[in-house]
Amino acid sequence: MNPASGAVRLDVGTIGIVADIHANPFALGAVLTHGAQAGVDRWVVLGDVVAMGPEPERVLRQLREVEVVAWVAGNTERYVLTGDRPDPTFEEVEEDPSQLQRLVEVTASFAWTKGFLAASGSLPMLREFRSSVEFKLPDGTLALAVHASLEADDGPGITPDEHPDVLADLFVDTNATIIFGGHTHRATDRAIDGVRFVNPGSVSNHHTPEATASYATLHLERSDHVVTHHDVDYDKQSAIDSIRTSGIPGSEFLLRRYFDEPSDGGAFRTNGA
Repeated sequence: MNPASGAVRLDVGTIGIVADIHANPFALGAVLTHGAQAGVDRWVVLGDVVAMGPEPERVLRQLREVEVVAWVAGNTERYVLTGDRPDPTFEEVEEDPSQLQRLVEVTASFAWTKGFLAASGSLPMLREFRSSVEFKLPDGTLALAVHASLEADDGPGITPDEHPDVLADLFVDTNATIIFGGHTHRATDRAIDGVRFVNPGSVSNHHTPEATASYATLHLERSDHVVTHHDVDYDKQSAIDSIRTSGIPGSEFLLRRYFDEPSDGGAFRTNGA
C-alpha cells in the first residue's frame, strides 16, 4: 500500500478529519455541524464510512454536501466492494460450527450495505476511495492519511499504546512526519522519533457505549499547523431507532455492543471495526 505519487497541496485554513463513521448519520451530522462552527472548510475521510450501520446512503449524501479533499478506503469498504469478509472463514466454521451464526450475519450485513448502495447508485463512489493520500501542508510538512496503516487497511493501527517499533514497521514506506489513521477507534496524538501519529477517534461504533462522536481538526497556517481533538454529543436514541427499523442484518449485535441496548443475541463481529 504505497502512497500514490504526488502529494496533494493544501492551502491555509482548517481541515476536519473523520474516521469510522459506520453509516451513522446522527453522529456524522453532529460532527459536521461542530466542525462548521469550528471553522472547518474542508474534510478528510479516513474510511469505514458506510458499513456496520443503518444509513449508508445518507452519510454519503452528508459528505457530498461538504468539501472533501481526500477519501481513504477502510477495510469495510473493501468488504462491501469485493466480497472479502472478516473472520470467521468457512474453514473455521467447519472446525467450530458454533461460529456459523457469526459467519451468516457478517456475510449478510455487508451484502445488505452493498445492495443498498447499488440501488441508490452510490456504489461506484466507493471505488474512487484511495488506499492512502499524501499531503503537503503550507508550512512544508509532509502528511499522510491512511485507514489503518501503509501495510494494510486492517490489523494493527494507531493507538495510544501501540509499541513504537510496531508503528515504525507499519509506516516504513513514507517520509511523512505527521500520519493520520483511523480503524482502531482510539483517539491518539503521539510523537515517536520525529513522527507524529494522529488518530481522530471514531465518529461511531465506539469502544464504550457512553463515548461521544470524535474527530480532529488540522489548522493550517503558512508557518505552522495545529492538531486538535474534539468530542461531540449526538442523538444516540435516533441512531438506536434507526438501527432497529433499518433491517440491517446483525442489528442486535450493533445495539448491544455499541449502544448497550438489550437484544436477543446476535454474533456479528469484525476485527477492528
